[in-house]
Amino acid sequence: MLFRQRSLRARIALAVSALSLLPALMLAMGILVCVRQPDPAQRTLIMLVMALTGLASATAAAWILPRLLIRPLRLLTDHIEHLPDKQGADRLVASEANGEIGRLVAAINTMLTGLDQRSEAIQKREQRYRIVSEFSNDFIYWRRPDGTFEFISPACLEITGYTVEAFFAQPGLMDEIIHPDDRHLLKGMAEEENSPYACNGNEIEYRITTRDGSTRWIRRNCRPILDEQGVYLGRRGSLSDITDKKMLAEQVSHLVLHDMLTGLPNRTLFVDRLTVTALHTVHEQELMAVIFFGLDRFKLINDTLGHETGDQLLIMTAERLRRLLHADDTLCRFGGDVFAFILVGRESKHEAVTMAYRILACLSEPFEANNGQQVLLTGSIGIALCPTDGKDAETLLKNAETAMYEAKRGGKNSFRFYASDMNAQASEMLTLDNSMPSGLANGDFYLHFQPQLNLTSNTVVGMEALARWRHPNLGFIGPDRFIPLAEESGFIIKLGEWILRTACFQNAAWLKAGMPALRIAVNISGRQFDEPDFVDQVASALADSELPPELLELELTESMLVSDGRQSLQRLRILKEMGVQLAIDDFGTGYSSLSYLKHFPLDRLKIDKSFVKDILTDPDDAAITDAIIAMAHSLKLQVIAEGVETLDQLAFLEDRGCDEMQGYYLSKPLSERDLVSFIKARLNNSH
Repeated sequence: MLFRQRSLRARIALAVSALSLLPALMLAMGILVCVRQPDPAQRTLIMLVMALTGLASATAAAWILPRLLIRPLRLLTDHIEHLPDKQGADRLVASEANGEIGRLVAAINTMLTGLDQRSEAIQKREQRYRIVSEFSNDFIYWRRPDGTFEFISPACLEITGYTVEAFFAQPGLMDEIIHPDDRHLLKGMAEEENSPYACNGNEIEYRITTRDGSTRWIRRNCRPILDEQGVYLGRRGSLSDITDKKMLAEQVSHLVLHDMLTGLPNRTLFVDRLTVTALHTVHEQELMAVIFFGLDRFKLINDTLGHETGDQLLIMTAERLRRLLHADDTLCRFGGDVFAFILVGRESKHEAVTMAYRILACLSEPFEANNGQQVLLTGSIGIALCPTDGKDAETLLKNAETAMYEAKRGGKNSFRFYASDMNAQASEMLTLDNSMPSGLANGDFYLHFQPQLNLTSNTVVGMEALARWRHPNLGFIGPDRFIPLAEESGFIIKLGEWILRTACFQNAAWLKAGMPALRIAVNISGRQFDEPDFVDQVASALADSELPPELLELELTESMLVSDGRQSLQRLRILKEMGVQLAIDDFGTGYSSLSYLKHFPLDRLKIDKSFVKDILTDPDDAAITDAIIAMAHSLKLQVIAEGVETLDQLAFLEDRGCDEMQGYYLSKPLSERDLVSFIKARLNNSH
């Protein structure tokens, strides 16, 4: 470029001086020439030529010199005009000029470098944002203050079913897709859309209706866009599809608050609803009934038919109970085989009675299990009324449950309303339950023995060991009271082992004292029999007491044998190889087929006293007893009848070929000393 050695100011000064001196110089040269020329005409001509030459030179200099002066600026202007077409280093102005031109060029190059760096940074940010927005699963947008869109990410199509073009063409579509029931959540947004407070960053969850008509859950996050002066430029936000998360949350909530087997509300949800309903009932002075319904002897069904069948029966029971509900009632599976009802807005207790009868009636039709077997269920019902029997959930639940267990103790398949004295009975049961372990440790439990008579020889051949309990504060507690409690709590395992060992030691002591060799029968509970070390317990009791194995008889229930037939058979065979005798207790009261008997190494069947009681007046009981004796003999099994109380009953059994008997006609259960006296008296009379 020009003027590389001088500053712009010096160049301008030099050019101006040259332009001003050039005409004068030409005039001076003309004067000198004219002085030497004698001819006036020539002098005039020379002066005119020199003047015109000076004027022309000045004019030429005035025309050329400015163009030379502005050439660097023109070149600089041309460079800047073509900047959009240049890239990289070509965008910088190439110049070696000093002074103002040099500083101007350096400033322009610095400015261009900064602009290029900022432009590159902006491009990179835009590229990253575009990558994030295009590959994001969220519907990202930027809305101007007038509601139109500046930017929309492609995910809008996946979430809403509408294209980017659809939202650009119809900005109001964003609000139209909101589910009508959720539009109140965004109420006021339309009026505030020009306000920076229209979006405050808070997340809102609502539903939208997609283009195909389906409903999806959305989480919206929106923030205002403000410039440096705080001017509102619009709002940016994102819509996230949370439908799957909502569904998962609902499923988790359902699982937490509902029974997995039946789908009914569980105890947690039931208590929550009962709490709210009880408050409303008391406040509105209405009547509400809480009903507890428990299936009778369901553990026996589980043990006999298996837990899979038991679960199936619970599902079918829940379905039948569900059909009885009114719109505002609640039914839940409270736990195990217990269901609970909340009957709201009842006018009198008679409506609760009606519901109780309907509950019992819905079980009257037999259930058909998967294996085709028909099962008949019954249940016991307890009813507590609000506010009469309680004003809060805890009290009502406790009282309804207490009434249900009272119904079970009263004979099952019935219902009971709660009464205040039931709590005293429940408290006593709790006391007994808590006292059993210490009672066993303190020697409060003891055995009585009921003799067993051989009907052919008329001699005592054995006795049954029966547990008794004398409570230090409550006195004598019958087995009908403590045995069920022990079964429920699991204490029967420890108590059963004590009975087994005590019976073995007592019989061995009698034998060593010179008493006749008598068989001693011990009842074994299902929970005791299921213990992994049960066979070892029997072996240990025999070894420690030195009682001959053939003088020990274990009485088992038929349900115990068929609950796990293969394992039961294996244990019975081991016991039989040890020499222990095996009997089926309470035969005829179970739910199983009689065909299993031939597979087990049994010695005798014991006819339940419920058949013997009415054997002379009930043809069905007589026929069943006759059939049991005949069937047992066909399988080469001995038969013993329990509960024999009269001579006529004894005569009937002898006539049918029954082998043995026990009951009050022969003797009530006796203490250790009384049994010895009874045996000696029988021996003396026989002589």
